[in-house]
Amino acid sequence: MTSHENNNVSGEHSHKLLTDGYLLPSNLRKKAGLPPESMCPVTTKFLGEDATIVRGSEAVDFFYNEELMKRDGAMPQVIGDALVGKGAVHTLDGEAHKTRKAQMVAMAYEDERVAEFAPLVAEEVDRMVRSWKGEEGNVFQDMSLAFGRAAFRWAGIELSPEDTDEKVGRMITLLDNFGKVAGTPKAFWQRRQLDNWAGELITDVREGRVSARPDSVLAHMANLTDESGELVDATTAGIELQNLTRPTIAVGIFASFAAVALAENPQWRERINSAETDRESVAFAQEVRRFYPFVPMFPAKAIKDTEFKGCPVHEGQRVVLDFTGTLGSDEEWENPASFDPERFMPYANQSEAESIKAFIPQGGADVRTGHRCPGEKIAVTALSTAVSAMARPEVKISTEAIDTTYSMTQILTRPESGVRVSVSG
Repeated sequence: MTSHENNNVSGEHSHKLLTDGYLLPSNLRKKAGLPPESMCPVTTKFLGEDATIVRGSEAVDFFYNEELMKRDGAMPQVIGDALVGKGAVHTLDGEAHKTRKAQMVAMAYEDERVAEFAPLVAEEVDRMVRSWKGEEGNVFQDMSLAFGRAAFRWAGIELSPEDTDEKVGRMITLLDNFGKVAGTPKAFWQRRQLDNWAGELITDVREGRVSARPDSVLAHMANLTDESGELVDATTAGIELQNLTRPTIAVGIFASFAAVALAENPQWRERINSAETDRESVAFAQEVRRFYPFVPMFPAKAIKDTEFKGCPVHEGQRVVLDFTGTLGSDEEWENPASFDPERFMPYANQSEAESIKAFIPQGGADVRTGHRCPGEKIAVTALSTAVSAMARPEVKISTEAIDTTYSMTQILTRPESGVRVSVSG
C-alpha cells in the first residue's frame, strides 16, 4: 500500500468543490500521485484544517463508528444550515442523536408509514403524467412537485393546493440552487422562509390554533422531544418536519436521471412494463440511486487519535466520506460504470439492499442507530413509482443532449433541461 506520507496534498482545496464538484476526491488522488480510482485515503486542507477523504466499504465502517467519529461541528455551518437546518438530527451525536433519530425512524421508515405514503405518491404521479398529454412536461420540476404534494399529504400538512405548491416550490428552489455560487443567496432566502413557516406551524399546533391529524407526522413533530423528555423548540421541530418531507422532493433529481436511464435502456423499459410486480421498477430505481451523482460527500470529526489504512487521523480532524467514489468503485461493484439494475434484483426490499455496505446514496450504517436517512424507503417508493409511470409506452422522453447530459463538476447536478417529456395518444 502507498505510504500515507505520499497521500498528502498541500494547499487549501475547499473552494475546489465549486469547480471540481463530484470529481474533487479523484482529482486530489491524482495530485497525490495515486490513481483516481484508488481506495487509499488522501489528506488535504478544507477550510484551513486537515481533512482526510476516505472511500469504500471499510471507510463506511470507519466513518460511521461512533466511538471514533462525531457529527457536531463537522459540517461547515453555512452548508449545514442551508441544507439540513440548524440543530437537525444530522448534526447530533450520542443520546441526543439516538433519541431524535428513533422518533424520526418511527415516522418515516416503518413499513406501516411507507404503506400510507405509497397510494398518495401513486395518485400524484399519475395525475402529473396525465398532465403531460398535449403539453410538454419537465421531469425534474413535475416529479419534484408530485413527490412534494404526496409528502405533505402523508405528513398531515393540510394546506390549500396553492399554498402546498408554493411551499413545495420553495423547497425545490432551495435544492436546485444549493452549491451554486450565484444561487446561494436564493437558497438561504428560501431556507429562512421555510423555517419561519414550519416553526409557526408547529407553534400553531402546540397552541391549538391548527388541528393536526392524530398520529400524523405533523402531530408527532409537534411533540418532538429531546433526550431529557422535554419538547424541542418550535424552530427545531419545524426543521425536522421539513427533513421528513424535503428529501422526498429531492428525489425529483433522481427522477430526472431515471428518465434518462429509461430512454437509454429500452430493454428495461419493456421489462418494467411487462412485470407483474414492482420488483423490476424498484431494482431500476436502486440502480439509478447508485449510478447517478447525488450526495457527493459528507463530513465527520474524529473524537480521538486514530488511523485509517495507515493514514493518521488526529482528534478534531475532519474525515470526509466520498459517496460518489464509493458508489462507483470497481472494488465494491462489478462493472460499476455500467448501468445494470440486475445487480439489485436479488434484494426483495430496501432493508435488504441496505445490507450492501457500499450502497450509500443517502448515507450509511444502520438506519436506527447510525446516520442513514430514515426516509430511504419513502424515497425508493417515490422513485420506483415514477419509474413505472415513465416506462409506459405512451410516455415520450426526449433524448436530445440537453436532456441526457449533466455536469460532474456541479453540485447538486442534474440534466440541464430537467428532461423534457410528453404523452402521446
